[in-house]
Parts: sequence; C-alpha cells; structure tokens
Amino acid sequence: MATDTKNTETIKKDSADAYERAEQAVNETVDTTTQKVGETYEKAKNFSNENPGKTIFIALGIGIGLGLLLSNGSGRSRTSRIAEPVVNALSDIAREFIR
Repeated sequence: MATDTKNTETIKKDSADAYERAEQAVNETVDTTTQKVGETYEKAKNFSNENPGKTIFIALGIGIGLGLLLSNGSGRSRTSRIAEPVVNALSDIAREFIR
C-alpha cells in the first residue's frame, strides 16, 4: 500500500513538472510569435509609408486576385485558371517587398 501511494505521488509530481514545462514552452512561443508579428507589421508599415505607389498597386492586385477567387464559377473555369497564377504572383511580389 505504501508503494502504491509513493507511485501515485511520483506520478503526480512528474505530471505537474511536465505541465509546468509545457506551459513555459507555450508562453515562450507566444512571446516569440508576438515579437515577430510586431516586427513584420512595423516593416510593412514602414514600407507602405516609404512606397505609397507600390503599396497601392499591391493592394489593387490583391483585390483583383481575391475578386477572381471569390467570383462565381464551377469546375475548372476561367476564374480558376486565372486566379491561381495571379494570387501566386501577387504573393511573390508581396513577399519580396516585406522582406
């Protein structure tokens, strides 16, 4: 009976330790992600302030791409043939400007 109690206490302690480590890892990940998102947001904001013309064209392209994606169509329509390359190109352009 004493061995069972000791095993139970060991399991409880190990579980609490594992929980604390997991909680710490999650908190560190949230902090790191928050920091990276903030940095990326600042880069995007600075880019748009320094390059308003490019920003307008990027937004226009994204709008057109989303419009093509969301427009009505079934199967392999003109929309799906056009939308995928447009969205991919716009994503590549945006990725280059945000770096």
